Amino acid sequence: MLKLKGNIVYFFLAAALIGLGLSFGKIYAFHLVFLVALLFFPFKKANHFIVNTPSFLTYFPALMFVFYLLSIFWATNFFYSIQYLGYLFFGIAIVYITFFGVNNTKELKKVLVVLGAVLLLEIVICFFEMYTSFRYPISPYSKLVTYFGHGYKIDHHLSSAVKSLIMSVPTGFHWNPNNLATLLSIAMPFTLLSTNKWIKYIGSLLLLIVLGATNSRAVMLSVSIMILYIILTEFFVSKTTLIALMSLCLVLFIVPAKFNPLSAVNNRISDSVDAVFGMFENKQITNSLGARQELMKNALDDLDGNLWLGIGAGNSKFIQEKNGKVAGKLTSLHNFWLEILVDAGIVFFLIFIGWYFLIVNKLFTLSKSNDPFLAYVSKASAVALLGLLISAVSCSSIIYFFPFWILLAIALVALKISENKTFVVS
Repeated sequence: MLKLKGNIVYFFLAAALIGLGLSFGKIYAFHLVFLVALLFFPFKKANHFIVNTPSFLTYFPALMFVFYLLSIFWATNFFYSIQYLGYLFFGIAIVYITFFGVNNTKELKKVLVVLGAVLLLEIVICFFEMYTSFRYPISPYSKLVTYFGHGYKIDHHLSSAVKSLIMSVPTGFHWNPNNLATLLSIAMPFTLLSTNKWIKYIGSLLLLIVLGATNSRAVMLSVSIMILYIILTEFFVSKTTLIALMSLCLVLFIVPAKFNPLSAVNNRISDSVDAVFGMFENKQITNSLGARQELMKNALDDLDGNLWLGIGAGNSKFIQEKNGKVAGKLTSLHNFWLEILVDAGIVFFLIFIGWYFLIVNKLFTLSKSNDPFLAYVSKASAVALLGLLISAVSCSSIIYFFPFWILLAIALVALKISENKTFVVS
């Protein structure tokens, strides 16, 4: 029992990272591990810690839940608010169970090892999905998925060529290629900044290969920016080298495609930029970007009369249903930042953004620490959080995307340890 108590946080985070990848219908393995973790949660000591070391950074997730709970009173659709609060509850639980369960650098290192092992397993599965006929059973593209309480998503009317194309797109544990891509964008700074050369080079390369196969344009743009930032800040300090690198990049973008070995990469990045900015243009687009445009327009139109307090937790989904499901099926807003603005209003949105950037700022400050491990974790977390400003628009919603909450938890734990606010769990 004591051994389980000391290791439950690692099982909990592993289950959270896998998420829907181990599930039957709406019940995940994560939910079961959560119940066990809750039995061992040190409520009294957590209360003592919060009372004696008050911090906006650690209070805010709880305050966020309280605000969204209150928003039920002005929300139009009560059911969607309750459903959204359920998602939010589990996300915040990930933050607090990790925050009070990981107390020093040794334990934080173990967290990264466990998460890294799960990620490696997922990458291996993705490669099998990309290059063989294998498909992870709990995937919308697996015929076995119906045995796990989920629906098979490939229409039998599709041509064999289209089916073959779909079957080469990896989903791993995360059901949707865009969700998988967003996870890879979070992991990328941790591999690129690692002092282990195998993780830095081979690990990053594997992530990029899988990312390319997902064809997630916003994430591709986000990762490109993160890689460029890390290269410029970590590997090149000479002004001459920096100018030479920028000149080389310019040449590679100008050189005709048939003579350019990186033409495919250029096209992918260019498409990614066009995709992200295309969502904010007035002209109507007929592809998936057009659907996202319509989702955004519906949400912003409804926000006009609810600017200060928003329309209530989860009710951005109700807006889409009220206006008719976009593309016949879409109800989630597919833009987490706009989702917060619409659901919670401009005041809470600005507070949330302020909290988010305060964490990023403190992480960058910590990245100059004399402790190499804390410096690494803090910088990787900060870069990942900034990358999510773009990549988060790939997911239908970040609110039930557990890797986002795991990242926040790791960031807050690193800050807690750096400030010597250790929390010993007996």
